[in-house]
Amino acid sequence: MADDAAQQPGDMTVAQYLASNRIDVAALNRDEAARLGVVLTAPAGWEALPVDRFPGATEVLVEEGLTQNGFTPNAVLLVGKLSAAVDSAKLLDCSFTDARAMPGWTDGGHSSADVGGSPSRFIRGTFSTEGLELAVTTRYALVRELFLVQLTITILAEHQDRLSFDMDTMNDGVIDIRS
Repeated sequence: MADDAAQQPGDMTVAQYLASNRIDVAALNRDEAARLGVVLTAPAGWEALPVDRFPGATEVLVEEGLTQNGFTPNAVLLVGKLSAAVDSAKLLDCSFTDARAMPGWTDGGHSSADVGGSPSRFIRGTFSTEGLELAVTTRYALVRELFLVQLTITILAEHQDRLSFDMDTMNDGVIDIRS
């Protein structure tokens, strides 16, 4: 009981929350995710990479035309089936902790608005790593109460104006639940 009081859900990462509640996540492939209405559509200039190079990933897109200093803008979609139901608000609130743990994180805004009819959390910001200033957006959503979605898009901070439309399009359109 003391451990639960010391670390509230909003103080944990998503992985810590799932582990503390003994929840396993089974990765879904692109076709399984699409049947749920979760699809990452590539904007012009972005290409899909073979997901077998990224274990656990549902979809990986890159914009190789903007590779600079060894970094390529990328969008990584993870979709997993949870082994048990969770409190969506508590789980999703942990997503802010994940992003804010990045080195040199500067918050650029966040939202708790639903997306595609599913509970969601969205955060944007910048962080520094290996001499690069990166801009990132991450959206977590819980689809049909048992499917956890994470979409993280990472670009060079200097490309924010150039790629903001692409990032917004991917973030806003990733979940389209059809009955």
